[in-house]
Amino acid sequence: MSATGGRMFGDNATSRGLVTTRGEAYSWLGEGSVTVRQRIFDGMETSSRVDAAEARKKKAYNSLFEVREDLALRAVQAYVNVLRGREAVKVLKTHKSKVADYQSRIRRMMDEGAADETQVQQAKDISVILDGILADFEGQLMGAEAQYYEAIGYRPGPELDTPQVPFDSIPDDIALAVDYALNNHPSLAAATDESRAASYDIGAEKSALYPDLNGELSYLKRDQRDEIGGEAEDARAVMRLSWDFSTGGAQLARIRRSKHTHQETISRLEDARGQIERDVNLAYAEYQTASRQLDLLGQRRALNEKLFKAYQAQFEGAKVNLLQLMQADNQLFNTKLESINGRYRLINAQYGMLASMGRLQNALSLDQIAMAPEWGNLHRKAVYKKAEVTPEMETRPAQDIPLVEPASGQEKDDLPAREVSMPVAIPPQSSTPLSSDDLLNAEPHE
Repeated sequence: MSATGGRMFGDNATSRGLVTTRGEAYSWLGEGSVTVRQRIFDGMETSSRVDAAEARKKKAYNSLFEVREDLALRAVQAYVNVLRGREAVKVLKTHKSKVADYQSRIRRMMDEGAADETQVQQAKDISVILDGILADFEGQLMGAEAQYYEAIGYRPGPELDTPQVPFDSIPDDIALAVDYALNNHPSLAAATDESRAASYDIGAEKSALYPDLNGELSYLKRDQRDEIGGEAEDARAVMRLSWDFSTGGAQLARIRRSKHTHQETISRLEDARGQIERDVNLAYAEYQTASRQLDLLGQRRALNEKLFKAYQAQFEGAKVNLLQLMQADNQLFNTKLESINGRYRLINAQYGMLASMGRLQNALSLDQIAMAPEWGNLHRKAVYKKAEVTPEMETRPAQDIPLVEPASGQEKDDLPAREVSMPVAIPPQSSTPLSSDDLLNAEPHE
């Protein structure tokens, strides 16, 4: 729609033909026009562009799911490392008190002539080594708490529960784990959607080779003095065909560029598939190794417990001295400390296995916020609420930070809305990953 109003001056064949005394004329002008155009055929460019945009929209959702998966793993690892550090520091401090008691007893024995300076120095060496180990674990604990704060947003509370690993989500066979990851991992879904979008771009570029056909309805009305041309009224109903064809090869070059871009996305998809398979194999190997080592550490701990009991019996029978008993006790403690590390290493390996499959959020039951019933249209938007950390919240687990979710029919700006306790909304997988042959042979127009 357009409208024009004002005053005009004309000096043309019309004004000179009607006014004999002069060759020009002035007039007030009023003009309005309305035009309606309907695209009838554009070589399927519009549908290809829409399909490409929808594919990229799905890719964005899967990329969001992938980011959440990585963040969930960081949070889990930080949580487990804080637990490991706290337990290790606690047992180290307890054992340090025990070692100090051994030292004082050996020093008294030296004063009484029942021990020599060598035994005192050996006992002191054990204490110094223990202090170094304690300092190392205290530094690790500080680092773990810093990672916890970075991933979750506030310091860990004084009491943390030991996590229960969902073992039913970890396949017994590596082949099953790889197969699940290749069919469900969000990275592959995002790469597949990007490749589909690139294939639709090829169709959009090919549409430039065809003419565009538009239907057009228009109406024009003009009011001005007769000296300038007088009133005019023009109504049209036409079909307009336009064909913009480049003989220099620009259109064909754009098509070739789109095809090369599509090949690039297929290569990235194959690379992502290889990386996912590698990550699953590495995670599974770490999981199996940690499991076997924990079993061996348990056997070693049992052996050292028997050895320490034997040393206690021999000490009571005066067959070994107090330093030897202290060394046996310290050796038992080292195996206990290694068992703590091995136990938490196994927990991390189990969660790492789930993350490598793209299954961590589901296994942690973080997918309870319903998303769109039809994938591709997010009817309910979940947004994070800026939460103030209160003293009560300091002792709450991370998943209890409130998340504001608009009620049905509300938009983001319509808050306040009801609150739910789950921190993330997990979308379902939008696409089944295709093979490279499927993508190469796809005809996006059809």
